[in-house]
Amino acid sequence: MSDSAQDSAFALLLKMQAQARASAPGLPEQVAATPLWSGLGFRLAGLSLLVALDQVAEVLVRPEVTRVPGTKRWVKGIANVRGTLLTVIDLAEYFGKPAVPVDDKARLLVMHVGDFSTGLVVNEVLGLKHFDAERDRRDIAGLDNAVLMHVQTAYMQEDVLWGVFDLRSLTESLTFKHVAA
Repeated sequence: MSDSAQDSAFALLLKMQAQARASAPGLPEQVAATPLWSGLGFRLAGLSLLVALDQVAEVLVRPEVTRVPGTKRWVKGIANVRGTLLTVIDLAEYFGKPAVPVDDKARLLVMHVGDFSTGLVVNEVLGLKHFDAERDRRDIAGLDNAVLMHVQTAYMQEDVLWGVFDLRSLTESLTFKHVAA
């Protein structure tokens, strides 16, 4: 190929590149993503609650429990979960509400907070819930319920108030630590 042929081929490629750039769509506009807060939704004694994902290790069907004598009635006993003994607490009964019925919806939230590895029986687990951290946040001051002493914030979604239940606060409670009857 002669030098003039190479020059004209190169010029043609440059012209094609310029045309392609001129007609190419621009990059999509960068939109700031709304910060989301995600938690595990559950029902407890008629309340819709959430727990931070880092406070729950797993969710189980309510296992067989062996009663431990000399404990408060909300301590349902211990369960063998894959070779590990786990204390099982009826969370509703702990708060003075009716015990969680033994039915198909009842679940065990296995929490690992600090030194605590405990199973909390709740009425129902509703799966992951996602909230706009700024728009959906609500103030719950003034609501009267024993459960809410462990709820610092809440989110509103589709006319349902979801309280964020703090398992760390629960484990620091002296009444929760004192299980002897």
